[in-house]
Amino acid sequence: MRGVLAPAHRDGLALVLSSGLTSVIGVLYWVLAARLVPPAVLGLDQVAVSTMMFLGGLAQLNLGYALLRFVPVAGRATRRIVAGGYAAATLSSVLIGAVFAVGAPLWAPRMVEAFGPTRVLVFFVIAVPVWTIFTVQDSVLTGIGYASAVPVENLVFAMLKIGLLAVATVGVVLPGRVAVSWAAATGAAVLAVSLWLFLRGLPAHARTTAGIGGPAAPTSFRAVVRFVRADYAGGILWQAAQFGLPLLVLGALGTEQAAVYGIAWMMAQALYLVAAGMGQSMVAHTAADVEATDVARRQMVRRTLALVVPAAAVLALGTPWILILFGPRYAADGGPVLVLTALSAIPNVVTAAAVASARVRQRVVVQFGVPSTIAATVIVLTWMLLPRLGITAVGVAWLAAQSAVAAAILLTGAAWLPPGIARPVSALRTTALLRRVRAVAEDRTGRGPCVLGDRLSGGSGTVVIGFGPSAEDTRRTLLKASDTLQGRAQLLHQTEVLRRLHNDRRLGDWDVLVPRVIGDGEAHGAYAVLETRLTGVGGAAALNDPARCEAFRESAVAAITDLHRRTATPIIVGPDEVDAWVREPMAAVVAALPHRAGPTAWALADILAAQLLDHGVLTAWTHGDYTPDNVLTDEHGHVNGIVDWGQSAPDGLAVVDVITFLLTAQRSMTGDELGAVVLRRLTETPAAEKHLLVRTQREAGMPALDTVTLTLLGWLHHAAQNLQKSPVFAANPIWVRRNLLAVIRGADAILLGRPGTGPPRGLAGP
Repeated sequence: MRGVLAPAHRDGLALVLSSGLTSVIGVLYWVLAARLVPPAVLGLDQVAVSTMMFLGGLAQLNLGYALLRFVPVAGRATRRIVAGGYAAATLSSVLIGAVFAVGAPLWAPRMVEAFGPTRVLVFFVIAVPVWTIFTVQDSVLTGIGYASAVPVENLVFAMLKIGLLAVATVGVVLPGRVAVSWAAATGAAVLAVSLWLFLRGLPAHARTTAGIGGPAAPTSFRAVVRFVRADYAGGILWQAAQFGLPLLVLGALGTEQAAVYGIAWMMAQALYLVAAGMGQSMVAHTAADVEATDVARRQMVRRTLALVVPAAAVLALGTPWILILFGPRYAADGGPVLVLTALSAIPNVVTAAAVASARVRQRVVVQFGVPSTIAATVIVLTWMLLPRLGITAVGVAWLAAQSAVAAAILLTGAAWLPPGIARPVSALRTTALLRRVRAVAEDRTGRGPCVLGDRLSGGSGTVVIGFGPSAEDTRRTLLKASDTLQGRAQLLHQTEVLRRLHNDRRLGDWDVLVPRVIGDGEAHGAYAVLETRLTGVGGAAALNDPARCEAFRESAVAAITDLHRRTATPIIVGPDEVDAWVREPMAAVVAALPHRAGPTAWALADILAAQLLDHGVLTAWTHGDYTPDNVLTDEHGHVNGIVDWGQSAPDGLAVVDVITFLLTAQRSMTGDELGAVVLRRLTETPAAEKHLLVRTQREAGMPALDTVTLTLLGWLHHAAQNLQKSPVFAANPIWVRRNLLAVIRGADAILLGRPGTGPPRGLAGP
C-alpha cells in the first residue's frame, strides 16, 4: 500500500503547491487590478473571466479525469488519446463559446453594452478553447508522471498574467482589457506546454509504457468517452456553481457587487483547489487498484484537512485585513461572504474525496449526485436569498450546501449509528448496492431478468437477499453483495471456502450442510455472489423453544464436531499457532480498547499463550463464527445447514467452534451481552458443558484444555472476528465497554489467583 500511496501523495502535494502558488500570485494580481481598474470596469472583466472559465469547464467534458485514468496505461496510444481529447474539447468549446456570445444580449446584456457584440463573440470563441486546453493539460502532465512540472507551469502563467495586466492598464482603462490580458497569458502557457507535450513528453511516455497498452488496457477515445459520460452531467452543474454565479450576482446586484464577490470567491476557491488536486492525484494512482480506494480516500481526507483547516481559519479570521488590500469597498461589503465561502472549503474536503473515490470505483450515482446536489442547492439558495442578504447569500449557500452533503456522506459511511438513524441509512446503502450489482448477478444466473425476494440479515456491510427469475426461485437462491473493504474480503474468502469444502473428499455427504456457489463477479467496486439457499431458520428461535432447545444444541454440536472429525489433524501447539490463535486476535481487540487497558489485555494474552504452547490440540476445518444464527434448523431442532463461512479456516483450532457456540447460545437464551456470559462462565461453567468440552477433546485423543482457557479463547476469537469483519463494533463504545473491557478487567481479577500458568485455584478444568 505504501508503494501505491506515496506517489499519489507526492503528486497531490505538487498539484496543491501549484494551486497555492497561483492563488498567492492571483491575490497579488487582483490586488493590483483593484488598484488600477475602477470597480465598475473590473466587475465586468471579472464576470468575463469567470464566464470564460465556466464555459471552458463545460466544454472540456471532464476529460481531465478521463486522461488521468487512461494516459498512465495508454502505451503507444498515448499521443492519439491526448490528441483526440484535445480535438473534442476544442470543438465543443468553440461551439459553446459561440452559442454564449450569440445569446449574450439575452443573458449578459451589460457585458454586450460594455464590450460590443463583435468583441464578445471574438473573445469567447478564442478564449474558451484556450482555457479548456489549459485546464486539461495539467491532467496530461500528471498522467505521464510530470505532476511536479505543474507548479512551474502555473507559476509562469501567473507571473505572465501580472505582466500583461500592467500593459493592459497603461493609459485609459477600457472594459475588456483585463480579460484579454488573462486570455493572452493562458494562450502563451497552452502553446508552450502543448509543443513540449507533443514533441517530447508524450512520445517519451509512449516508449516507456509501450508494454502496458493492449487488450487489458482500453486505449481508444471511445473508451474515454464511456468513462466521462456519467461524470459530465454532475460536472456541468458544478462548473455552473463555481463560475456561473458571478453572472447571477451581476444581473441581480450590479457590477460593483459582482467585483466584490469575485475577489472573495477567488480566495475561497484556492482552498477548493487543494481538495481538487489531492483528488486528481488519488484518481491517477488508484484507478487500477480498487481495493486501495477506501484507504486512499481516508488518507486523502486526513492530509487535505491538515492543509485546508488552518488556511480557512486564517482567511476567516483575517478577512478585514485581507480585503482592505483590495480597497475599502471590498472590505466593507466582502467580509461575510469571504468568511462563509472559506469555511465551506472544510466540508468540501469530504465531498471531494467521495467524488474522487466514486470516479475510481465508477459509482455513477455518487459521481453525478454529489456535485449536482451541491451545485443545485447553491444556485437555488443564492437566487432565493440574494434580494435579502446581498452577496452574503452566496456564502450562506455554499456553506449550507457543502455541510449538508458532507453530513450525508459521513452518515452513510459511518461505522456505527443509533438505531433510529441506522435503519434508513442502511436502506439507502442497500438500494444503491443492489442497483450496482444487479446486472452482474442476473448474468450469473443465465436466465435473464431477476426479481428480489426477502432480505435476510447481513453483517459487515453485506446485503443478503433472495434472488432469481421468479418469486419461487428467490426461495432457492441467495444474492450476497458488499462494497466495503471488510465485507468484500469476507465474501471473497467465503466463496473460496465453499468451493474448497465441496471439493474436499474427506467431507463425504457432510457437504449437504454447506451452500454451493452458483456464480460470482465484480461490479463498480462491489463484489456479489450467488449461493444456493438452504432450508431452515436460524437457531435462535429453537433455543428459546423448550421443546426444541436441547435437541438443537446437541444437533449443532454434533454437526460441527463431525466436520472436525472428518478433517482432523492433531498437532503440538508451537509459536506460529500461538500467534495465529492468541496474539493476532488480541491485537485486534487491543486496537479497539482504551489505551490504558492495553497492558492488561496483553498480560491476558501471555497467560493464554502459555496455556496453549506445547499442548496437544486438534486442528480441522473450522467454521470460525459458529453461532446459533449461522446454524439452520428444522421444526424439530435438527440441523439442516450451516451458513456464513467467511471466517472459516482449514486448520483452525477445532474446539473453539464448540465453545463459541455454547457462549453465543447462552447469550441468545438470556439476552445478555457476550461479556456478561463470559464472566459468568469464568466462575461457574455448568457441569454438563464441562463434560461436553472434555469429551469433545478426549474423543480425538487430545488432553483437555481447562474451561477457563477455552472460555477466554472462545471469547477472544469471536470478539476479534467481529472487529475484523466490521468497523461497527469498534465504533460502538457501549459494545466495547460491555464485551471487551469488562472481560479484560474481569479476567484479570479472576486470574490473579492463578499461580504461574496453571489454572486458577478452584477454577481448574476437569
